[in-house]
Amino acid sequence: MNDWRDRMWLTLPAVLGAALTLCGCSKESDSGSGTGSAGGGGDMFKVGEFASLTGKEATFGQMSHHGTQLAIEEVNAAGGVLGKKVQLIYEDDQSKAGEPATVVKKLISRDRVMAVLGEVASSRSMEAAPICQQNKIPMISPSSTNVKLTDM
Repeated sequence: MNDWRDRMWLTLPAVLGAALTLCGCSKESDSGSGTGSAGGGGDMFKVGEFASLTGKEATFGQMSHHGTQLAIEEVNAAGGVLGKKVQLIYEDDQSKAGEPATVVKKLISRDRVMAVLGEVASSRSMEAAPICQQNKIPMISPSSTNVKLTDM
C-alpha cells in the first residue's frame, strides 16, 4: 500500500462494513412514515463526512475529501456495496472548534447517515466522537492520531 488510493479502498469498505455490522440497515423512522430508513434504506447507503474544507486546515481537509469522493465513485462504479450505491453527504466544519459538533449532529439527525468519516484533525474528531457514539453511529478518521480517540 504505497498511495492514498490503496488506503481509501480499504477504509471505505471497512467503514461501511462496520456500519452494517453495528447498526444494521434500518432503524425505526421518527417521522412515522414507516420507511424505517436510516442511512441504508432504499437503494443507497448514506455516509456522512465532516472536513475542514475552508479555514486554516483546508488543504488537508480538501485532500481527504477528494480522496473520499474518488473512493466512493470507484466503489459505486464497481457495483456498490451489497448491491447498493454509496451516497456521500458532507459538511464543512470550517477548521473551527465547535463546528464539528454542529455538523455531525446535522448529518445524523437531518441526513440520517449510517456512518461518519471524521476529520483530519484529532481535536475536531474528538469533538464529534461522543456525538456519534451516543447515537450509535460508527465514526472513523482518515488521519487523527490522538490516542484518546480510541478511549471514547
